[in-house]
Amino acid sequence: MTLAALASASGHAPGSDANGTVLDDLLSDWRKQHPDEADDRHLRLFDAASLRLRGELDEAHRRCDLLMSDPDVAPAAVQLELALIALARHDLSTAMDALNVAVTLDPDLGVGWLKLGEVQIRLDQFQDAETTLQEAARCLVGEPQADAWYLLGEAHRMRRRYAEASAAYEASLAIQPTRRQALIARGHVHLMAEEEGQALACYEEALRLSPQVPPDVKLNMGSIRQNLGDFDGARAMFERLLTERPGDHAARWYLSQLDLLQGRWVAGWANYSVRFRAGAVPYRPMPYANWDGRPLANETLLVLADQGLGDEIMFASCLPDLQARAPKTIVECEPRLLALFKRSFPGLHLIATEREKSTDWLIGCPTPTWQISAGDLPRFFRQSDADFPRHEGYLKADPARVEHWRQRLRASSQGRSVIGISWRGGLVGTRTQARSISVNEWRPILSCPGLHFVNLQYGDCGAELAELQATHGITIDHHPDVIADYDETAALVCALDLVVSVCTSIIHLTGALGRPVWVLTPHSPGWRYTADRTQLPWYPSSRIFRQPRAGDWGSACHELSVELHALTRSVSPDLDKGPEVGAQS
Repeated sequence: MTLAALASASGHAPGSDANGTVLDDLLSDWRKQHPDEADDRHLRLFDAASLRLRGELDEAHRRCDLLMSDPDVAPAAVQLELALIALARHDLSTAMDALNVAVTLDPDLGVGWLKLGEVQIRLDQFQDAETTLQEAARCLVGEPQADAWYLLGEAHRMRRRYAEASAAYEASLAIQPTRRQALIARGHVHLMAEEEGQALACYEEALRLSPQVPPDVKLNMGSIRQNLGDFDGARAMFERLLTERPGDHAARWYLSQLDLLQGRWVAGWANYSVRFRAGAVPYRPMPYANWDGRPLANETLLVLADQGLGDEIMFASCLPDLQARAPKTIVECEPRLLALFKRSFPGLHLIATEREKSTDWLIGCPTPTWQISAGDLPRFFRQSDADFPRHEGYLKADPARVEHWRQRLRASSQGRSVIGISWRGGLVGTRTQARSISVNEWRPILSCPGLHFVNLQYGDCGAELAELQATHGITIDHHPDVIADYDETAALVCALDLVVSVCTSIIHLTGALGRPVWVLTPHSPGWRYTADRTQLPWYPSSRIFRQPRAGDWGSACHELSVELHALTRSVSPDLDKGPEVGAQS
């Protein structure tokens, strides 16, 4: 009987993950059934595998070396076993060499292709793994083939080939419909592709098969339900996780964001600092006491920059409140904001940094006694709706540059109202698709008569602007050098009549400057944009146009375009005066 025949009869390919006892039992049963072949030399390879599974790697390797010169033992099978021994030693390089030899000697050795693909994935050789695992799927049948399809899905996923990954996981599930691991992986791929409904269906099926799914799956389920507008379902999932795992910082962080989304300020801010322990925001330890909100007459407080550019601007709304309670305050900020913040908060000591973990950047400053991250300031100053001030702008642009832009826009707009636009928001992993609208979907807005549009979109958008011009005859005024300079962007914004944007940092800049800003938000946006309000509490000059249902940008854009039409009929622009077009109290 050949090695392959024995492997087939046992139901286990050589090198399978069966433990030594199971393999011994299989061999014992086989010997009883085939007493005339009990000394078959092929069994020595299985003896080597049994030794390997017991951890006796040196002896297993010695047995394989003896078999290398035996013409009756398939050399490909010996190379496969040597590879498995190397893997047991965590020697990926040696394992890969042996596996390459094995599949060269026997191109139909499916388990060899399978293990080679697994090693390639572990070495981040994902493109090579795709080819290898397709060979494995060709050679194998049954459960091993399901393994090959699953690993192929993993290789595709790591290359962000989401459609291909989903198809591979589906092929694995076609063989093993209850394979929870493949269901969860397929859910992850749908989530990465922002196909949240499909992701939730996969997770729910995995949960139906077994309640013991990993915590991150339950977190994803809660997050998806929140994004789809099922706030009660999201809350139930986060609270369930916290009941099961009271120390789960990630679940508490997600619950904090849901509380803030729904305007539950006290509960939301109480848990907001857990973002550091949840790993959502890098923690930078400083050798100063954490400020507890007490008034500071003579002691110095350090405020650390926190999260993204828009967040820094938003949390800066608390700086005037802080200055009244702690006049000796040092504020760290992103370099692009330094000029703007210095002009806006003259009584504070402002320092631009790249978020260093040392304190060298504080040399020459008064030594702080206390510290706080900017994102924790609202816990002391924004406990209720009434705590959000009805300001007319807490950031101040350069007046000379504002006048420069008013004059320049007057010349280019020819008397029309000037509207700044931004249509794409987010980065990879921050719901980019949900926060972006294609320029073609903006046509109802861009076609409004009597308006002159100015680009505020960051990043490379030249192709989109050219497409609008070529296909629809719509010209957007574009000043790329301005977008790179945030202080200059602030001056440009102050010269506009209105800003219309998806959820990006330009919303925060415009609102903080007190300028009119209309926001196009997903049905359930990030917590900063609230669950159901028509205005951001941070910015009295804002107005929200929300998707009525997930994915429906058409309705939101139509509603906004109707309001723009009304403006062109009722407002005569006067750029010298900077009219508050579209401001809503």
